[in-house]
Amino acid sequence: MSRSVGCIDDVRAFFDEVAEDYRDAHGCSERSLSYRLGILQRLLPERRSGSIVEIGCGTAMHLSSLAEGYDQAIGLDLSPAMIARCEAERLRHPLRERLRFAVDRAEELATQRDGTVDALICVGTFEHILDRPRAAAQIHRVLKPGGTFVCLTPNGAYLWYTHLAPALRLETKHLSTDRFLTSREWIGLLTTAGFDTPAVRSWTFIPRGDMPVLAARLLQILDGLGRRLRIDALRGGLALRAVKPPH
Repeated sequence: MSRSVGCIDDVRAFFDEVAEDYRDAHGCSERSLSYRLGILQRLLPERRSGSIVEIGCGTAMHLSSLAEGYDQAIGLDLSPAMIARCEAERLRHPLRERLRFAVDRAEELATQRDGTVDALICVGTFEHILDRPRAAAQIHRVLKPGGTFVCLTPNGAYLWYTHLAPALRLETKHLSTDRFLTSREWIGLLTTAGFDTPAVRSWTFIPRGDMPVLAARLLQILDGLGRRLRIDALRGGLALRAVKPPH
């Protein structure tokens, strides 16, 4: 059963509750993290400096690994418990002086000034955001002209979400308000927010923690087929890159 959500406080309470034991639930943690970091590295600008911000940073597993390429790495999350965990781990990080964390909602980004961020990332968070158009507008606001937004997210057109899970009567949402967007919906959302035409590609994401073992094995095979034949409905993840116009 997904957690019933009536307002932002319900979302915050959920992530506060899971903060202490939060981990990757969909496969080998180290392997999955390395794979995601590789995608992020390829989508972020080659020449890196200035600041990078992660919204919905959770335990900051991605941000902490990317911090080396930036003067400042800022992690934001609506959960005070998640930020407290990040801050405790920051003190042991070799680049702790570059890392900074704050409680902040994606729909507000109140801690960030207009046009000050060089790169902004979001991994596995956007589907939980209640007001997605507002969050997209805030991301556009805080990025510098020419700044880059990179997002890794579930694919709303994925066969598992559209057909298999409903047929098996299995829940795919952790929160009742979760929404997985398709590539077309993403392009519309980001274009409306003011970004140049976003680039969208598929990546291998199989939510093993939410499905039977046999289903995961089947989807692994289908993912390989989808990768070779370029069938997006067989791929579980979307990787997006959008650039704020330079003028």
